[in-house]
Amino acid sequence: MDEGHVRIGGTDVTKLPVEKRGAVLVTPSTYFAHLDVETHVTWGARLRHSKIGETEVARVRSALGIDFGGLVGKLSVGMRERVALATALLAGPNLIMVDEAFSNLHQREEFVARYGRLVKEAGADLIFTTQDSMDGKLADHLYLIDNGSTSQPKRNSE
Repeated sequence: MDEGHVRIGGTDVTKLPVEKRGAVLVTPSTYFAHLDVETHVTWGARLRHSKIGETEVARVRSALGIDFGGLVGKLSVGMRERVALATALLAGPNLIMVDEAFSNLHQREEFVARYGRLVKEAGADLIFTTQDSMDGKLADHLYLIDNGSTSQPKRNSE
């Protein structure tokens, strides 16, 4: 059964065109191989006709460890994921959904914490999925999906 509603920030976006929903999905394959890093990180903002300053771009790149350039398609999987995550953040959505895109990053725990802070500072929400049960400790809220049912496990700190 495929029915229901999607609400973001209390607004029903179910029937809105994708570009009007204010949400971005990032996966390990969410990148444009033919773009250079500098062009890529500002792509989403340009698509939305948003002005983004060089200072903000530099701040996000620095915070996410993007101290490299070149064609995105020539980068390692982890570097491409960093670029895609920066692109999503700089696009200014209300919601960033990350499907396994943290999985190929070195120092993942530190990176997710930094990315989460940047997303909160931008006034957006972050949802990420993972198949690695250890990643649950990186989330503010944890939900498990099993056979189509969702549950919220009790955490050790509660």
